Amino acid sequence: MKSRKVQIAVSLAITVIALAYCLYGVDLGEVVRAVGDARPIWLVPLMVLAGLSLWVRAVRWRVILETLGPLGDTPVLEATCIGFMGNMVLPLRAGEVIKPIVAARAGKVTVAAALATVAIERLLDLVMLAAFASITLALVPTDDTLRAVSKVMLVMTAVALAGLLVAIRFAAPIEGFVERASARLPDGLAGAVREGARGFLVGVQGLASPRPLVLAFVTSALIWLLTVAGFSVGALALGIQAPLIALGFAVTVIVAAAVSVPSAPGFVGVFWAGSQMALALFGISKSTALTYGLLNWVFQMIVILALGMWALARLNVSLGDMAQAAKSAERAA
Repeated sequence: MKSRKVQIAVSLAITVIALAYCLYGVDLGEVVRAVGDARPIWLVPLMVLAGLSLWVRAVRWRVILETLGPLGDTPVLEATCIGFMGNMVLPLRAGEVIKPIVAARAGKVTVAAALATVAIERLLDLVMLAAFASITLALVPTDDTLRAVSKVMLVMTAVALAGLLVAIRFAAPIEGFVERASARLPDGLAGAVREGARGFLVGVQGLASPRPLVLAFVTSALIWLLTVAGFSVGALALGIQAPLIALGFAVTVIVAAAVSVPSAPGFVGVFWAGSQMALALFGISKSTALTYGLLNWVFQMIVILALGMWALARLNVSLGDMAQAAKSAERAA
């Protein structure tokens, strides 16, 4: 419980710092004018792209989950939508753990194994973002912030890929080590550790096969290309004069890096700060950039919350059930 309070305190502190950065030197009158000048015609495609991105994420997760065995009627799309909604309304990104809990309700996969596949998803995202960072450096005039972000991502990706290769090559010895180490744990925890390790190892080994590997990388690339497109459309909505493709890539990479740090639910503050940092590369004022960040954030939030509520209704679970799932996940962790 103390650790949780510390994590929440750190997240709130980072959010306050990000908000201070967002508002420093901002002309609120310019923000209001930019909102008034927004072109509504571009807001629909902005939301469509956000929804498509969530759907493709669900497709990718199903590909990874299927390496564990037949899924039957496992609600992968619904779990994905509820998980993203959880990240927006609950602290400490509880949605990342709620997602596998919801998927496990169908009884085809355990919570621990499904949670392990979420880790594989994050590794795939990291690889894609590193590739996109390299593309961004080619499209955008060199900048210290962008170079620093790209270097960090490249190092993290190299470590992640090395870990994946080790997991694939030495899966059996690793599983044996986990089996021996978990024998010292209480029965319930030992079972969860073993199942989680097995899910991760089986998942990465399954991705070593051509079909799931290609599908995983194609869907990962599509997820982030849709994100680039969404940020480009956001610029069109505000009439921002900048190379749209370069802007879309730069915002995607820098905002992704910004929201990776601990923050309040919904990435409040850090999302907008990342948007401002990215648009500064193109000479866009902080005031316009704040409007841009708010616009993209609000309409993505609308889509995520709407799809999350749809998924909750479809599975006949409530927000209270989701909160309880978060508490259960905390105890399991």
